[in-house]
Order: sequence, then structure tokens, then C-alpha cells
Amino acid sequence: MTTVKTEVNQGGQSAPLSTWEKLEHRFTFVVRAITALLLLGIVGTITYQVLARYLPGVRVPRWTEEISLILMVWLSMLGSGLAVRKGEHLSMDVVVRLFPERIRRIFALFVALIIVAFGLYLLWFGSELVQRTMRQTFSATKLPIGLMYLGLPLGGFLIAFYSGINLLKVWRNRLTDVVLATERPESVQTGRWTMRVSLLVIAVVLSGGTVSLFGWETLASPVGVLLGGFALLLVLGVPIAMALGIASLITVVSFPLFGGRALPPLIVAQRMANGINSTPLLAIPFFILAGQIMAEGGIAQRFVDFARVLVGPLRGGLAMVNIVASMLFGGASGSSVADVSANGSILIPMMDKKGYDTDFSVGVTVASSTQGLIIPPSHNAVIYSLAAGGVSIGAMFLGGYIPGIMIGFGLMLASYIIAVKRDYPKEARPPAKESLKIIVHAIPSLTVGFIIVGGIAFGFFTATEAAAIGAVTAFLVATLIYRELTPSKLWKATLQSVRTISIVILLIASASAFAWLMAYLRIPGALADGVLGITSNPYLILLIINVLLLILGAIMDMSPLILILTPVLLPIVTAPPIEMSAVHFGIVLLMNLGLGLTTPPVGTALFVGCAIGKIRIEDASRAMLYLWPAMVIVLLLVTYVPWFVTFLPNLLARFQ
Repeated sequence: MTTVKTEVNQGGQSAPLSTWEKLEHRFTFVVRAITALLLLGIVGTITYQVLARYLPGVRVPRWTEEISLILMVWLSMLGSGLAVRKGEHLSMDVVVRLFPERIRRIFALFVALIIVAFGLYLLWFGSELVQRTMRQTFSATKLPIGLMYLGLPLGGFLIAFYSGINLLKVWRNRLTDVVLATERPESVQTGRWTMRVSLLVIAVVLSGGTVSLFGWETLASPVGVLLGGFALLLVLGVPIAMALGIASLITVVSFPLFGGRALPPLIVAQRMANGINSTPLLAIPFFILAGQIMAEGGIAQRFVDFARVLVGPLRGGLAMVNIVASMLFGGASGSSVADVSANGSILIPMMDKKGYDTDFSVGVTVASSTQGLIIPPSHNAVIYSLAAGGVSIGAMFLGGYIPGIMIGFGLMLASYIIAVKRDYPKEARPPAKESLKIIVHAIPSLTVGFIIVGGIAFGFFTATEAAAIGAVTAFLVATLIYRELTPSKLWKATLQSVRTISIVILLIASASAFAWLMAYLRIPGALADGVLGITSNPYLILLIINVLLLILGAIMDMSPLILILTPVLLPIVTAPPIEMSAVHFGIVLLMNLGLGLTTPPVGTALFVGCAIGKIRIEDASRAMLYLWPAMVIVLLLVTYVPWFVTFLPNLLARFQ
């Protein structure tokens, strides 16, 4: 993930703000406030929809979801511009970071120009799309659909505007690594030779695999332009969302060069708009907001205390507490990075004081955070549901319980063995009266996840409604019961949520265009033929897919991989000879990519954990060598034994 560093002049001192810069800061404050209000407007609208459903004599409104969609598109596009300003869009900059500062500056200039071009494309063709859809109206509100799509050109303007400012700053050498730098303390940087060797091995494996699967003839076509263009843009450090959109646009323009029928450039903007015009997508902002509120509102501390009562007296008790707390908090927030940030800030210093090695403290925190991606609710499961064409979110949530708990037990077993070997201490269970008090205080926190999952599983709420009620419940618990969510913390949680939502939604939009082109070019079919040409054994095919996902997860973030790979791999695994259910594959996909968050060179959760523990990635990775085998064993069990995923969804289906 990329961030911007402090603006400095060539002498290393903070530069005074000019009149123009002061105006830009005020303008940014207004845009940031608008995005926060848009998010709160979505929460209020959907909450009203839920209340209307269950209050006697109140008619369920039809307009709420349409208004929420309009607000979400505006929120995500305006927020995307703000994310460009601070260099927060996801990117794979590990290759560029291996070069000297002078070369990195050239790359930064190129990337800034690319982002400006992408913003201008959205501004121009987004405006054309608005004009074409102004006469089409929503069914309930009768508002023009073009009003929703107006967010595209506005967001395009902000993207071009802020990237243009960054371009000037890089050109004047007043801002170092504005687009490409990832904010990682020097202590968590990986060695250059380690990075080069690992990237070289991955590049050779992926390149050879691509050629063997598709063949040179297929790659010498728009297929090669799409895949090769995307890969090249990634290597150059272009943010993933922009790389997906630009690669799609270049491919559309290239069709006549290969003798194909020309497609209009507008089609990329249309497909991006179609990708975010989806009611189930509304669940994602609420899950993200609920997780941020829980992280800021003291709920994570209650989970840690509750876990201390349950497993503290075991050998290596704080490691066990770490794992169980991650199981509880991750199962409510659905985010591994939020889990590492919240639990790691509490437990890593605590474990250090108790005599645990820092590498192990960081490793167990990072590894256990992957439970939150599997145990519901998980916004990544919602993304998969959309990418898979409408797989039941309730079934995905229920299917993730047993695999997520299995990961927890596997890590606890590995941690116990390490604790015995290194003679880590046990934790004394609090006195009975204090333990009872801790359990009672944890109950409100546990209700957040129960309301979300239970509401969906038993049919009380849609996924969007359950997510909204979960966010409101987290807010009420943090403010009225724990009284730790101050206005400043709520503001921080809201802005952080806007940032994450914007990044995710723009990724979904760009990946929708990319996925449509892959289907148009019949890439999934060609890949299926290539895999089946290697072997027809279903066990080997699943092993190949797992290895592919683990490799890709090590170099690319989770959300874009879900969006890109689901349309490609799902048809392979659901067809003979494998015939895997879409829910089963979804859980396997999330487990593989979750493992990638814990591995160098691009493991986001690993970087956050190392930053909190202030250790090098190599040190944390050595500790992870004891934990990865447990996670891989659970992954293989879930891959080859569908029962672990299908038991709970099938059980609940019997009572409905």
C-alpha cells in the first residue's frame, strides 16, 4: 500500500505553505467533510430502511437503496481523489523500491502522468456516460441514473487534479517518493538481495506458467496486451485500480491492430459504472465502518480481556490470548489489517514485557489476523460474492466459521509447541469475580458479530441491512456502554473508513471492466484448457490452483486478486472433473490470499505487524516459518474436504 511522506524541500526542512497550497488544503478539507457526510448519510438511510421493516404501521420504503447507491458512488469516487492526494491507493511498488532515489523519481513522474491520464479519461467519458443516462430513471425515486454516474467525472477531476499537484511536487523535488513510497520504518525494510531473488523466482515461475498455459499465439493478441499491459503497469508502480482501468483501455484501443472489430473507448467507463451499480455492494462500507469503530471504541481491548480469561492459563498464554482475540475481533471487523492494528498495538508490547521474543509476538499476531478474513463477517467475502455472480453471502459467512476456527486451533497448537520449547510463561487467570466482570463486559462486543451473521443467516436482514445495523450497534456499544468513542475518534474512524471504502470500490469498478474484457477475450476458457492440458486429476488441479494463489497472494493485495481471479478460476473448479461448489471455492480462495497477507514481499498485515513491533521483515518471517505450516495444513484440509465448509450452510438450510 502506498502513502505519501512529509513534504520537504531539498534542504530537508518543512517548506512554508504558499497561498495556493493553503487554498488546496481548504478545498481538500471540504471534500473530506463531504465524503464523511456521504458515508453517514448511507448509514442513516439504510438504518431507516431496517427500522421501517420492523416497526408496526410503517411501510418499507423503496427509495432508500437507490439513494444509498447514489451516495456510495459519489463517496467512492470523491474519496478516490483524496486517496490519490496522499498516495494511498494499493500498488505493487516492491520492484521500483529496489532502484536508487534518482531512478525512483523518474518512475514517480511516469506514474503521476499515468494517473492524470486516467483521471482525465474518467472526466471526459464519465461526462459522456452521464449525458447518455440522464433520461433513464430509477424505478422508485424517478431520479435520473445519470445523477449517480455524475460521481465518475467528478472523481476523475479530483484524481487528475491531485495527481497533477503530486507531479509538480515530484518535478520540483519537494516531495520524496510521492507516488511510489510505502511508509515502512527502516527497521522493517527487507534486504535488497532477498527481495531481488524472491521477485526473480516469482517472475520466472509466473512467466513460464503463463506461456505454457496460453501459448505464444494466444499471447500475441489482445490477450497479451491486456495481461502484459497490466503486469507492466504493476511493475512500474502504477496503483492497481488505475492499472486495471488503463490496461483495459489500451486493450480496447488495440483491437484494430490485430484485425479485430474496434470497440468504443466509452465501453471501459460503462463497465466500470456497471460494476458499482450494485445494491449488495452497499454492505462493504458498513462492514468497513463497523471495523473502524470497533478499533477506535475500545472493543478490541474487551476481546483481549475475554480471551485472557479463556486461554490465558495455558503455556504461552499471551500467544493463545492473541489468537483467540483475533478470532473474536476479526470475526466482528472482518479485516486482518484492522485486527493487527488493534490487537497488535495492545498485545505485542504486552508480550514483550512478559519475555516473549518480539519476532514471535509479531508472527503470531500477523498469522492469527487471517482468521478475520474467514470468520464472518468479512467484506472480502462480500466482494467474492459479487465477483462470483451473486453467491449467497449468508452461505459464505456460515461456510467460513469452521475453517476460521481450524486456523485458530492450528496456530494455537504451533504456538504451544514453540512456548514449551522457548519456556514462555503461563498467565494467571483473573480472580473469579474479575473474570465474571470481564465476561459480562465482553458480551456487548460479541453481539455485533452475532447481529450481523445471525440477521443474515436467519433471514431477518439482507447483507446490507445487517452490515448497517452492525455499524450502528458498534457505535452504540462504543459510545453508550464503553464510552470510549469520543467525537475525535469517531471522526478518525469515519475518515479512515472513507479512505478504505474508496480504494475498494474503485478497485471493484476497474476490475469489472478488466473482468468483462477477459470474458470477451475468452481468457477463462483458454486458461481452463491449459490447466486441463497439464493434468485431469482433480487433486492435482486443486494443488496447482493453490500454489498459483499463494504465489499471487505474496505479490498482490487481496481485494484486486479476488476480483480478477474469481471469474477466471471459478468456471474451472465448478466444472468436471472437480465440481467444487462456489461457496467452497470462495473460502479456499480467501484462505490462500489471506496467507499472502502474511508473506513477503507485499504482505500488508506483515508490514503493519513489523511496524508495530519495530522489527525487520526477515526476523518476523523466520518466526512465521513455525506458523505457516499449520496454516497450510488447514488450507489443504479445507481444500480437499468440502465438509468443513458445507456443514453449517447445509445444517441451517434444513431448518429453513
